[in-house]
Amino acid sequence: MKRKDFIISMLLFVLSSLAAVHLTSMAMLNKSVFSFSSLTFLEQQKTYQTAGCGETKKIENLDKSNNVQLRKLAEYQTVCNGNPVARLMLFADMPNSEPDATAKAKKIATILKEFNQYGVSPLVVLEPITDWGAVDFKEFRNGFYDAWLTAYFTTLKQEGITDEQMGMWVPFPEANLPYWNHQNSKPDDFAANVTKTITIQKNIFPKSKASVMLNSATYENDDFDWRRGEYVSLLPYLKDIPKGLIDSFGLQGLPWMPAANQPGGGVADANEYLSYKLADEAAKQLGVQSIWFNTGTFGRKYTLDAERTITVMPEQRKDILSGVLVQAKKLRDQGYVVAVNLFAEDKSRTEEATDWAYWPEGKPKTTPDSAVFADFVRELKRGQVDLWLFDTHHQ
Repeated sequence: MKRKDFIISMLLFVLSSLAAVHLTSMAMLNKSVFSFSSLTFLEQQKTYQTAGCGETKKIENLDKSNNVQLRKLAEYQTVCNGNPVARLMLFADMPNSEPDATAKAKKIATILKEFNQYGVSPLVVLEPITDWGAVDFKEFRNGFYDAWLTAYFTTLKQEGITDEQMGMWVPFPEANLPYWNHQNSKPDDFAANVTKTITIQKNIFPKSKASVMLNSATYENDDFDWRRGEYVSLLPYLKDIPKGLIDSFGLQGLPWMPAANQPGGGVADANEYLSYKLADEAAKQLGVQSIWFNTGTFGRKYTLDAERTITVMPEQRKDILSGVLVQAKKLRDQGYVVAVNLFAEDKSRTEEATDWAYWPEGKPKTTPDSAVFADFVRELKRGQVDLWLFDTHHQ
């Protein structure tokens, strides 16, 4: 037999074998063996491409922005055929001198102006960190940072930032987690520091917005074992904040799973890690009608160690997000204005070793997780819940 004839015969044999396997699987399972997940996703992709998930029209030229987060938002517009995001989260740190206050304020003012240029509302998380390191909560309460913080917000005003352009500010986020410098502080120190910061902010920007965000699980100040958090009332952190000062309450809750080489189960039920009851109690204490969740789902975790790495399938991520939506709807049904801030950055190469993203950098609509995201946005829209977002471009 000639080589050409041999190759043709082998190809015919392979094709006939595959056909036999296909027919057998259809007969036994009533399912084609060719229904691979990749093929299924192609069908999903076709569906969500045409359906879209954006609540507003597309923002033009985002990909040309100087800001890495605005450029990243362009990818979400590609997935959704429009802008799905009502607010975009960004981070800022605190000043530790007047020159530092001026420099940092000018830097954030540039960002706020560009957000305004593209019609994007900011959610500014003001972390208690300076160039020295973490801010001591007691020291802050005693007024050590007052003059510098005043200079910071004054400079923002001098740079032409308006109350509306300020968006919403969140000082001292997730203060019931153990990694801030508050080993010797108490919950009322948090309340005092938030009150001080927002009072200074609103003295200079009276119509600007401010929020408080706490983690759903509370930890001892020096306990870094993430399994020992307790889902207890957050009122000790909030009871001393004057009513009328805060405009909304944010509850952070994230799923957790052990490493591949560790025993035990994780926490993937939003009813546990993102309970609407905690948010409702906190909002009532603060006297606010707006609540937002800060949450996310990871596709991979413990990514810097192959023996520990775990992968969460798209179906699991979708189930987790469905649980988040249930909690959000319960709050909406009680009359609250509700938003979900989705943390979606790929941090697999950082110390956190967690990939929260729904597609690879620069490649939207290339994974089944893209369809999961689009489905979630559509469900939020149906449930009258806003989507906020944190993600950033790394290139």
